[in-house]
Amino acid sequence: MITRSSSLGCSVFAATLSIITVSIITTAAPAFAEEQASSEVDQIVVTGTRLETTQRTDGSSVTVITEQELEDGQYRNAIDALQQVPGLDIVQSGGPGGNAAIFLRGADSGQTLIMLDGIELNNPASPNRAFNMANLTLENIERIEIIRGPQSTIYGSDAMGGVINLISKKATKGTHANVSSEAGSYSAFNQVGNVSYGNDVFDVTSGITQQNVGGISGANARDGNFEQDRYDNTSLSNRLHVAPSELLDATVTTRYVNSSSNIDNFGGVGGDDPNHLLRSEEFFTRGEVSGKLLSKTLTPAIWASYTKQTLSDNNSPDEANIDQLRASFAGDMFTFGTRAKWEPQRYFSAVLGAESQRERADSYYLSDGAFGPYEDQLYGKTARDDGYFLESRASYDETLYVDAGVREDHHSIFGNRTTFKVAPAWLVTSMTKLRGSVGTGFKAPSLVQLYSSFGNPDLKAEDSVGWDVGIDQEIVKNRASLSLTFFHNTFDNLVAFNPATFILENIDQAQTEGFELANSVTVSQQLSLRLGYTYTDTKNDATGEALLRRPKNKGSMTAVYSPTSRIRTQLQWRVYGSRFDNDFGTYPPSRTTLGGYGLLDLAASYQLSSDLEIFSRIENIFDKEYEEVLGFGTMGAAAFAGIKLSM
Repeated sequence: MITRSSSLGCSVFAATLSIITVSIITTAAPAFAEEQASSEVDQIVVTGTRLETTQRTDGSSVTVITEQELEDGQYRNAIDALQQVPGLDIVQSGGPGGNAAIFLRGADSGQTLIMLDGIELNNPASPNRAFNMANLTLENIERIEIIRGPQSTIYGSDAMGGVINLISKKATKGTHANVSSEAGSYSAFNQVGNVSYGNDVFDVTSGITQQNVGGISGANARDGNFEQDRYDNTSLSNRLHVAPSELLDATVTTRYVNSSSNIDNFGGVGGDDPNHLLRSEEFFTRGEVSGKLLSKTLTPAIWASYTKQTLSDNNSPDEANIDQLRASFAGDMFTFGTRAKWEPQRYFSAVLGAESQRERADSYYLSDGAFGPYEDQLYGKTARDDGYFLESRASYDETLYVDAGVREDHHSIFGNRTTFKVAPAWLVTSMTKLRGSVGTGFKAPSLVQLYSSFGNPDLKAEDSVGWDVGIDQEIVKNRASLSLTFFHNTFDNLVAFNPATFILENIDQAQTEGFELANSVTVSQQLSLRLGYTYTDTKNDATGEALLRRPKNKGSMTAVYSPTSRIRTQLQWRVYGSRFDNDFGTYPPSRTTLGGYGLLDLAASYQLSSDLEIFSRIENIFDKEYEEVLGFGTMGAAAFAGIKLSM
């Protein structure tokens, strides 16, 4: 029997194969005989290993979203840009500012590490130590790297499912600046400014974003909720790089975010609330100093980072609801470390290092209403993790590359954990690469999971084993390529909430497996296509049921058309299969199915002159109604237009 989800997957897969066939025929025509440079072959990747490599020689499963792709899609927030990535799903509770959970190859949101220039952003005060990406804007961002599969060997806890790293722009020589302003549906007003300066000794880039959105009802309007929930965000970012000589350089990255969201009490009927306000303040910074010794074969470095995230959740009684809520959450993290990279030969390099991380969480929660008062406190709880790692890269005949690493973590609560990763890549021919990776990961339960009123100090750390194998094939050199990856992950000792005891506990095991397909086609100098499809099968071994909120099928198709040097357009179609969710309107909560859906977005820009550009975009063109989380609203059709001035 073919289900709606599997039919969707087959349709996307068939469309992909059709495009590949067309691309082969098209690119073989004499009119397009001249080769163009490939945009991905030599793309440098810095996240998958502490040894700089390229996508061509990396054995890990990597996706890089380039600066040009960010501009083509006119993405304003990180979650918008990530929607197209194979193997990655994002679900958001309500409209702008609503909590955004990321599932990478089916892994839980707290099992994926989010980074900015190497700063770990995951929040020690959140229930599962995840990072809410809803407030992460893209001013001053050059590219985004996504590494799928266990990465604890490199980054320790929280990297079981993979890593997402946003990388700041680097200034070119001279002074450059640009400002843009746009307005559109839902009373949206968005302003962005960037300025940079560079010379032979130092360079600096700074950016600012101001977002204001009238919003939608966080609780779905189809359930009788109509009060619009406003969202405001002010973000400041800066990157400073100093290189007084070829033998010494230093970099400091800083980001500050202040946001506020009018939210609703819950999804579904009666969830609307006119005065429920969530305020968030985030500060992230990291500094690194590195040098070069022994004829530049040895590169020692030291670094330190600090993050602080605070959240207040306040709700006073009103005409619709007599409940009262006062809550605050604060998490901070300090990390410092050192490493030494040794590159004695072209065919071998290694890095040895150590790092120490101290985290702290404080929270206070007080509610009072029809069911009486409830209070929960978490003050001054801390944990420390010391990690020691060794990584190496060996190559043979410029065709075989092997990355291998091992890491030992000493956690103040859970003791020792050893993780490893091996990722070989074999360039069979100039157009064919076989690759694979196998690795282990672990995640220490969060301070909230351990010490809150629903916590459990006897929780064990979560463990994982993951592998993938894939092939990257150029079908027509530098014009059409295909990437296919099969993956499997096993998670042990998963932390889950027991509705019978109202206490967290370790469940047995969960598994995720599937495949990812990506296709890139340069049809002509004016037209390029990107396609992606992911099949993800998840299972909780304790119940035999699929994990919640992960669609089994997901596909995307992106077409970028530039008829002249002044005009660029992007049309993107994303489709999602059905997924399961919990219905908390019943007791005990019951499983329900959220239907599949497709979304079509269009973005266009016109360069009026060398320093003036106008742009516009339409999101959800066909005004599709859908839900990512049961009972929570999503944006309907929306149009935006603006202007950008460069100096």
